[in-house]
This record gives sequence, structure tokens and C-alpha cells, in this order.
Amino acid sequence: MSGPFTLRPLTGPDAPLVQELLEAAPDYTRRTQARDVAPTDGTGVLTAVPPGLDPRAKTVLGLCDDAGSLLALAYVLHGWPEPDTAHIGLLLVRQDAQGAGLGRLLHETLLAQVRLHAGLRLVRAGIVSTNAEVAVPFWQRMGYRPTAEVHPHQPQGALQGAEMTTTIWEREIRDRDNRDQECRDHESSAPARDGHPSGLHHLELWTADLATTEPAWHWLLTTLGWQAERVEGWELGRIWRHRDGSYIVLEQSDDVIGDRSDRMRPGMNHLALTCPGRELLDSLRGTAAEHGWRELFAERYPHAGGEDHGAWYAEDPEGIEVEVVVEN
Repeated sequence: MSGPFTLRPLTGPDAPLVQELLEAAPDYTRRTQARDVAPTDGTGVLTAVPPGLDPRAKTVLGLCDDAGSLLALAYVLHGWPEPDTAHIGLLLVRQDAQGAGLGRLLHETLLAQVRLHAGLRLVRAGIVSTNAEVAVPFWQRMGYRPTAEVHPHQPQGALQGAEMTTTIWEREIRDRDNRDQECRDHESSAPARDGHPSGLHHLELWTADLATTEPAWHWLLTTLGWQAERVEGWELGRIWRHRDGSYIVLEQSDDVIGDRSDRMRPGMNHLALTCPGRELLDSLRGTAAEHGWRELFAERYPHAGGEDHGAWYAEDPEGIEVEVVVEN
């Protein structure tokens, strides 16, 4: 499943879509609530918050296909249960869409939004004991580790005799995942440039929604050896720097018009990046959809640009095209 996908906030009017998703993934409710999906569950996902928490501290994010169907959703509580903590209360993918990397894509986007909130240090999630066999492998891959915090889990409307607990798992918000570690390993072993300037100072890309596009660009550029940098106090911009000193900026601006890039209009058609080898290119291609990239010219890979030219083409969640070219 390669998209295109739309990631957007979900609000009250989306309750029917949320209800439809819950009913399309009934096993989750049965495992965690010991009951079938109730008619009001969709509304509850959008509106329910812990006692005393401002409803504005809850963000619900949905991942939709090009027909508008809701494939996955997640919600996060900012500053709960502690001021420096974000709590992911639900991350659910429709049963017939599971196994395609949508959970990772949604999690990375949610994490990017959490990073925009100053003062948050930890992100956590609760794993219900009766759902652990399914949930634990996913949250481990996302970089979470179990804590000693375990609570009784007594869902409303559960069948009698159901005994469950919830274990809290957590991670640092700004920890890099295993993919980034692989990137650093690759970068440390790659030959250094000769020290001469590249001729390009920087390239600035504008985005309508940084939280949607940043995960895709962060994954791609760090996989290719670019180093992520942060500018203190600049929450709506990101920078990745190449070893030759050039850098790419991704910025969310109020002056952006529309929410899709159109490479057919005057201006930049696409951005071309280099990749040190075919093996890395194949690996990148194999997992790109999980990170929000939609492949272009797939039927002609890797020679869509010509028989003597090895490259992979894709577009980001807002339609910006990238060409990744194998060096040599």
C-alpha cells in the first residue's frame, strides 16, 4: 500500500469516520475492552480526556487514502500525566490495511507534532496485557521500552471476569530510531569529500504542514547521510546539512498558498540527491512508503531516467518530487 495518503487532524464532525474505522478493526476493541465496538466509541475517541485535562491538550490525527477513507488514527495528550510528558492513548490501523507500514508513518508524524510543543521530554503509551502479543513488537520497533508502572485496567462495559492490566512504555521524544543509527553508521564509513565547496549554499522548501512532511524528509535525508540540526526557538523549521556544508531547509510558513506542490508550474521540478550505492537505494525504495513517500515511475525502476542512469523517484506527502541517484 503506497498511497497517496493524507494526514490531517480529526475533529467532532469526523466521528462517523472514526466509528467506521473502529468497526473495521473489531479485534482491537475485543482485546483491550473485552467487548464489541459500541455505537458511541467513535465520538469518545475524539472527545474523551482524563479528568482535569483541558480538551485542547488532545490531538487526534487521521491517515486517509485518496478516496477519503480513514485507514488509521492516533491521538496524543500533551502534558499528561506530567507537564514534560505526551501520552499516546491510541494508535490503530484498519485490519485490512495492517502490515503496510501505516502505523510507523502515523507514529512518526505524531512524534513530529509532539516535538513542536516546548517543554515535552518523554512520550509514552500504555499496553494492555490482553493486547501485548500484538502491540509489544510494534512499540519496541518505535523505540519504546517498558517501565515499572503497571495499572489495573477496568474498561467500562467489559464482560465479567475479564482481568487486565496496563503497562506503561516510554521513550525520549528526541531519541533517534534504529534507522537513524544505521544512517550514522553508514555516514561514519563513507569516504569524506575532498573539502571543496559544492557550489550550492542551501535549498529552502516550504511546506503547508511541517508535522506531516518532516518525518518523510528526516528519514530520507538522514538515511542518505545528511545531519539533522535544530535552531533554538525556530519551531516551524528544520535543517539537514550535508558533509560538503550545503544544507536543506524545510519550513512551514503562513505565506504558503495551497497544500500541494505542483511541479508542472514554473519553478523547481524536482530535487535530485545522491546515494552511494545500489544496495542502499534498493533498501531505501523498499521502506519508503512506510515513511510517507509515494514512488513514481515504479515500472521502470531503476532506469526511469535512462538505461545508463540508476535512480529512484518519489514524491513527499505534499507532492514534492525527489530523485535519488546512485553515484558512479
